[in-house]
Amino acid sequence: MIKIKNGEKIEDLGDKGLKIIQARNSYRFSVDSVLLTKFIKIKDYENIIDLGTGSGIIPLLLFGQRKGLSIYGIEIQKKLADMARRSVELNKLQDSITIIQEDFKNIKKFFKNGQFDVVVSNPPYISMGQGKINPLSSKAIARHEIKSNLEDLISISNYLLKNKGRIYLIYKSNKLIKLIVILKKYGIESKVVKFIHFKPGENANLVLLEGIKGGKEELKVEDPIFLNINQKIGDK
Repeated sequence: MIKIKNGEKIEDLGDKGLKIIQARNSYRFSVDSVLLTKFIKIKDYENIIDLGTGSGIIPLLLFGQRKGLSIYGIEIQKKLADMARRSVELNKLQDSITIIQEDFKNIKKFFKNGQFDVVVSNPPYISMGQGKINPLSSKAIARHEIKSNLEDLISISNYLLKNKGRIYLIYKSNKLIKLIVILKKYGIESKVVKFIHFKPGENANLVLLEGIKGGKEELKVEDPIFLNINQKIGDK
């Protein structure tokens, strides 16, 4: 029996009968993670790691898209990692998905250099000193670079990825140049970008990016996504 704690509830993901445990007054996954998951291209039997997995939404949604996937979710926050782990158990996916509660800057002790085909992340978008920090720590850590910054993420991604391995990210579109420059610094070439707009006629708010470790210089800009919804994108 999976324990559901006070303030939590089980929600139906509407995909392959999967369910997720969510806390009513804590971090909750947003449309960002769903869009990122749909953007990711994976192959059979690949090793995938999600850095900053939160409630484990991305590993859950990736499961079953291909045969024989091995998926790891890394989450620094103890409560969120526990919730993600229980969601994996709820769906009986322990053989395919592993949740590790750890700062991703320290995960070299768990994994070898070049162990993964794919790195995925929906990282904090807001640099320290910018914007109002949410008083709820779980949301603050998800939104602001409190525990790590973009360069930390790309540096460890370079370590984790095989040569020609792929990274998939969602980030603020107005910081795209910063993202591309840091990726290139660590030997990862940006290959595909896809802009996300809240509605037609407005500037893009977010961008999806695929990069390849050791890839050649060639960038494809895919058709944008327009979200005609009430939920503010980028609001973790």
